[in-house]
Amino acid sequence: MYILTINTKVAIIVPEKDQAAQTMWQVLIKQSLFKETNERFDSNPVYSLIQDSTNIKLIHTKKDGVESNHLDEAINAELYIFASRHRAASGTPALLIHPTGNWSKITLAGRESELSHTSSWALNFGLRKLKQKQVEFNLDEFKVDLEVTHHGPTELKTPLIFMELGSSEEYWVHETGATAVIEAIIETAQGFIKRGNFQNQSYIGIGGNHYAYRFHKHLMENENVFVSHIAAKHSLDDLTEEVLKQAFEKTIESPVGALIDKKGARSEQRKNAIEMLESIGKEHVFI
Repeated sequence: MYILTINTKVAIIVPEKDQAAQTMWQVLIKQSLFKETNERFDSNPVYSLIQDSTNIKLIHTKKDGVESNHLDEAINAELYIFASRHRAASGTPALLIHPTGNWSKITLAGRESELSHTSSWALNFGLRKLKQKQVEFNLDEFKVDLEVTHHGPTELKTPLIFMELGSSEEYWVHETGATAVIEAIIETAQGFIKRGNFQNQSYIGIGGNHYAYRFHKHLMENENVFVSHIAAKHSLDDLTEEVLKQAFEKTIESPVGALIDKKGARSEQRKNAIEMLESIGKEHVFI
């Protein structure tokens, strides 16, 4: 049993079993951005950002990121940012961001029909940071993607996002790609702390494919629009009102409604989703 001792605004989570996360950690060692503290988690020292030692800490966890449901037992934070690998059959080099959860069946860890707590502000700011780093480091061969909600952890009470380096073993050890992601993580953490009161429009997303192209495009074209949990087309047949409500209740910016990818869902799927949204008093907007 852990004793609650680690207090911070943002905890950056670096799983020991994650090769991409470990490459990011090696980048940080070279840059000397973090210093060791006297705190420990999973028998590992906790590190703090030298520029902001109280508000941003780095935690090594022995569990894989998708299974790290034990973090809340010892950490008091406002946001977790997971440094993570991304795997895709295509092997396409990529910089990615997404919230976690299972709309129905378990995709990879987590519980069935359970979504994580998350922040639409952190997701959108982090996405823009990844795009900025892609340009800054001349990573022209890398895609920047916003993924839909998938995999664990789902049991944590602290809002979280995953920021990932993909999509194969070759790129998990790509030092420049790792530098881009970890710098985006740190700057997202810093931005989250300074963000002030949220006064924009937050939504959830419904429809589209795994890489949420239409939502990504919409966000880039509308600076005042923010998106948190996204349910892809393949998950809509099993969508329930209970899980849909979670997407709203577990987003700290209190989404006003849903953006619906009108070309990314069948008419029956759109109809069912709209009926559920109306039932829980939420608006919808087609994009």
